[in-house]
Amino acid sequence: MTVPGLVLMTWNPGPDDAHVYSPATWARDVVAPCRAGRPVPSTWGVGRHRHGIGPGVPAVLHRQGAHGRGLVARGEVTSDVMTGERTRTPGRVTRYVEVVWTQAVPVEDRLDVADLELTVPDVGWRHVYSSGRTLAPDLAAALLAEWEAHVRDVEAAGGSGR
Repeated sequence: MTVPGLVLMTWNPGPDDAHVYSPATWARDVVAPCRAGRPVPSTWGVGRHRHGIGPGVPAVLHRQGAHGRGLVARGEVTSDVMTGERTRTPGRVTRYVEVVWTQAVPVEDRLDVADLELTVPDVGWRHVYSSGRTLAPDLAAALLAEWEAHVRDVEAAGGSGR
């Protein structure tokens, strides 16, 4: 698989496990449509990052926080990096992109950090502090191959629960 690179988006659901999505709304609003073949468009922050991110670049969503860390979605960036006011902190500016999620798994079926550390150890999975980090083509290819195998395993197992 030839991959030009990849952008790593992050999602920290916070102490209540419900920022942006709760596990139930994630399953309903993202996982179910993706499994039905309906990509889910979204806007996602890329932190201070802007280079190597643009239309056609593969993206993965790395769920962080105390309620389980690992990859929960794959998609593709559909816009250039844009700048705008932050919703949660008016007056502050952020960078973001439009992304479409095409594959997603329930949060309990995430591709866990422990597995990611074995497959793509050069990333430093426990030290990803902001969204928008780009991965080199060789790391991106290894990560996407592991993701594809993981999604097949989750689907073969019936989809939910570890």
